[in-house]
Amino acid sequence: MTKNLVILCGGDSSRMGTKKALLPFQDKTMLEYIYDKFSPYFDRIYLSVNERGEFSHLGLNVKEIPDIYRNAGPIGAILSSLTMISGDRAFFMSVDTPFMDPAIAAYLYDRSYNYDITTFKFEPDNYDTICAVFNKRCIGQIARSLFFKSATRQNLIYKCYTLELPLEDIENNSPISKEQQFYKINDRQSYYFAIFSLLKHNFIC
Repeated sequence: MTKNLVILCGGDSSRMGTKKALLPFQDKTMLEYIYDKFSPYFDRIYLSVNERGEFSHLGLNVKEIPDIYRNAGPIGAILSSLTMISGDRAFFMSVDTPFMDPAIAAYLYDRSYNYDITTFKFEPDNYDTICAVFNKRCIGQIARSLFFKSATRQNLIYKCYTLELPLEDIENNSPISKEQQFYKINDRQSYYFAIFSLLKHNFIC
């Protein structure tokens, strides 16, 4: 079975003021940091981007997929990516969650075969977290939700055949807490905190 990873790198990064994927992170960019961590776990890695060629200068072994639906947020990016990937499914994550454990992505993937969506049962303050395996069987439902302007994570989970695993599974399969795994770098303050945490080894990377 070919395992696919899609890293969502689009969006306007208005709060950050620059592309999050290219922010310095350790001795590389944030995108390179995620790529180096996840590439041993996946056969193919795709980047969901605003424009093709945005990250080609990094020389990563990836395929860029430009967004078909502009201004449609991450759900639009997921739809664009599902139509272009090889195989029937992929694990999706956002480039602004660099502390996610690839072992957890593999854990979801191993349980995703019979489902349209395989994810965790997030608490309300993490509903917008992109951490799920989406199957191509979702394409029709995602397209309909975008057309009818009802494209939310919760709506897709309700409409699709979904497996929501308990968050406790993370503690049983990873040394990294769920709070650390789903920490989002949204603005300068959260970015500086992440850099400080790296230096202090508060996050396991």
